[in-house]
Amino acid sequence: MTDLSGLTDLSALSALSALSGDEPGEPGVLTDSWDFDEDWLSDGPKLIVPVPAGSHVDASLVRRVIEGCRTAGSDGVLVLTDGPGGPGASGRTRRTVAPGRAVAAVAGIGSPALLASCDRQGAVLFSGPGSALVAGTPRFLRGAVPEGVDGGRARFARYARTVAHRWPGLPSLARSLPPRHLAWSRSRDVPAGTGAARQLELMRGLTAGCVDAPDFARGWQAARRTSHDNGERLREPLLTAFGQVFSLLEDYSVDLDLKDADDLTDQELADAVREIMEYTEGF
Repeated sequence: MTDLSGLTDLSALSALSALSGDEPGEPGVLTDSWDFDEDWLSDGPKLIVPVPAGSHVDASLVRRVIEGCRTAGSDGVLVLTDGPGGPGASGRTRRTVAPGRAVAAVAGIGSPALLASCDRQGAVLFSGPGSALVAGTPRFLRGAVPEGVDGGRARFARYARTVAHRWPGLPSLARSLPPRHLAWSRSRDVPAGTGAARQLELMRGLTAGCVDAPDFARGWQAARRTSHDNGERLREPLLTAFGQVFSLLEDYSVDLDLKDADDLTDQELADAVREIMEYTEGF
């Protein structure tokens, strides 16, 4: 099987299409041969994450599109399957279901099938047993792939090796869509300009007194979203440290009018972040 490792998101999918002899088809999300349309992928652009699947669309795949719709603000799931007319855009059947009813309405259908947000911000393509491809905007992927782009790709690579005896094509798919970043374990490893680097900068600023607690809380959460959207990954011990900061912020309120008696004060937050930095090897 052709090795597609090292290609970008778009070139990897283009190569996969070329291998199967696909021709451009229906404008929008899909080609006639059940691959993502490159024009749709390029509009954004959209990122692609392979995910494990069984022999049919299961509840876990449906939940991915439901959560993608929720975070992207879409109020419907578009379902495309092959109809009586057979393969090709003209033979497809289309229906729209409400996200809350999608699991009951869709789980159990076979391949090929596409589950997309009605505004086409994202989609889950189930073209055959063993795997599915999730593609979409950062907002859609934030819900559909909560493990993050690189986290999802790394997880799929491990899964593909495990099930290669059953589905031998999956390792090649995993190589075609590798993680874009290394997983960083220490602050010195984190490249400048990343969301994680901004989180570290804010932590240092808070403990040095250069950043006040409300600005830290707002900025750190925004940088965390950027890190997720970029597909950045952490590993121990930095992963635990960032998780601890996230937990602290759940007990801290920026709005004075909404503060509870047991919420952290500004000083308590700064002290707790300083302690995390002092006692974590990642720093």
